[in-house]
Amino acid sequence: MDDKTFSMKIIEGRDLYRIQLKHLHSINEIDFYYKLLIQSFFNMSNTIVALSPESIFESEQEKIIQNALEGLKEQKPLQYIIGEVQFRNLKLKVNSNVLIPRPETEDLVDWIIEDYINIEGSKKLVDFGTGTGCIAISLAKEQPLFEITAIDIDQAILDLAFRNAKENKININYIKHDLTKLESLDLKVDIIVSNPPYITPNERETMETNVLNHEPHQALFVPQDDPLLFYRAILDYAQLNLIKKGNLYFEFNPLFLKEMRNLVRSYSSYIITERKDIFDKVRMLRLEKK
Repeated sequence: MDDKTFSMKIIEGRDLYRIQLKHLHSINEIDFYYKLLIQSFFNMSNTIVALSPESIFESEQEKIIQNALEGLKEQKPLQYIIGEVQFRNLKLKVNSNVLIPRPETEDLVDWIIEDYINIEGSKKLVDFGTGTGCIAISLAKEQPLFEITAIDIDQAILDLAFRNAKENKININYIKHDLTKLESLDLKVDIIVSNPPYITPNERETMETNVLNHEPHQALFVPQDDPLLFYRAILDYAQLNLIKKGNLYFEFNPLFLKEMRNLVRSYSSYIITERKDIFDKVRMLRLEKK
């Protein structure tokens, strides 16, 4: 398309978003998305947008705005459109290979930091199913005495996590490994943390369309007949590789609280502490090895 055909003003772009997204969102939501996209893509503050609504986008800028609009019409998560997400005090790159980090997972990081805020020596920690690296990078940044290894099954995921660590000036050891085959991983540690896939296929009908259609299913779903598959594999690993008095932290599906309790108790090796999420559901466990 000839660049001369591009002449959209900032205010015209906003009106276009309002028209084409009105069936999905309120005007306030649409305006919020529009301003956030402009700020993220072009570093234009809300003040500039408000004071210069007649300013005209450059050709490449208009293409970006149009592409973002198409993504929103398909209910693509805003974080994927921008390519970035805020997690605690970090900015992390995201793409369709990884799950978008959730606020509940920030609470899991909080718990670990609280428990290890005053340590005197280094502690070896492994993060199983690292995804964006949000847990591992946050922990390394907030507690420099952690020596962290992050593990995932897919090289593309590890490449993104490595990039996130590098951009946040954090050093983490990354290993490509299948979480269901941890018996071949010889790595003695003081702390284990994991937020593995934990949604069953039967829960699909209750999920938001933007999540179901755009976030990676391998990071979301577990077999209907074995929802605790990854937790069992990690507990088996911990039997041999987590030190005495070491801690194991899980985020899990609150629908399977009873089953999680029974699974952990079957090992007879842990003192169990539960923690609720912001929705008052038990979503996290800390297991201290006896």
